[in-house]
Amino acid sequence: MGSERFPSNKTKMVKDEDGLWGKITGRRDVVYLRNKYQIELDNAYADLVNMVHFIEKDLRKLKGAYDNSQRLKKSVEAHLEERKMLYESLENLLSNEKEHEKEMWFETLRSRIEEVKDKNITVIQKNKDTEVDSMSIGSTLDYPKHYPDSEIKSRYKKILSDIKYKEREIRKEREKYYREVSNYNYFITFFEKHIQKAEAKFSAYDTILKEATKKILESRYYGGILYKISSEKSKDEINIDTLSHRVDKFRETLEIIKKDLSQYQGRKFVEMQY
Repeated sequence: MGSERFPSNKTKMVKDEDGLWGKITGRRDVVYLRNKYQIELDNAYADLVNMVHFIEKDLRKLKGAYDNSQRLKKSVEAHLEERKMLYESLENLLSNEKEHEKEMWFETLRSRIEEVKDKNITVIQKNKDTEVDSMSIGSTLDYPKHYPDSEIKSRYKKILSDIKYKEREIRKEREKYYREVSNYNYFITFFEKHIQKAEAKFSAYDTILKEATKKILESRYYGGILYKISSEKSKDEINIDTLSHRVDKFRETLEIIKKDLSQYQGRKFVEMQY
């Protein structure tokens, strides 16, 4: 179904029966009623069509936000696993260090690595032989400043560099993830209101059609002899025209949308959180 906006105020008007004859027969009054209600009904139809199109568009956005959130969540989890492996590589490398002057540093760092493998925290360093009170794993590249006589192996520097890069990647992916989460949360929150508005527009259409039909059927001209002997074209002119209104089609579309939406409403968003 297309999503172009359905135009309003496009009602084809029936010409009044001017003069005394139109007044005597009552045709002028019934034409007035027909034109008045036809305008209202056509505009009500345009409103409900546009509302269904709007909800369809939002449903696609909702699905997209959900799918993107799941994809980004998996991406973040993959990055976290890669970061964990880097920390494990760093830990293994540190465990091979034997120099006495580095023993306290490496022992402290090694124990902290275990704590940060699976999460972002700050490593607290309490080595009394340094001026550093606290540092993150990434800042371990400053190690030579405190131990100028120690030679940091190229592999050691490479792992630390990879960790810093991986931390940046995790931050970027998490920002994307939470942005999609926010989009999903927005759409799921307002969808129920949109559905209610759409159903109200269908009700408004039904009310206008019912009232218009009743008014015309009760008119003086409709039950008169002149109406009965008039041409089919003349009779059809004063009736409310719903031939181009595909109301049932849009009702069915709305029901399908509600069914699709229920699948997302049943999924608690907390399941997508870390």
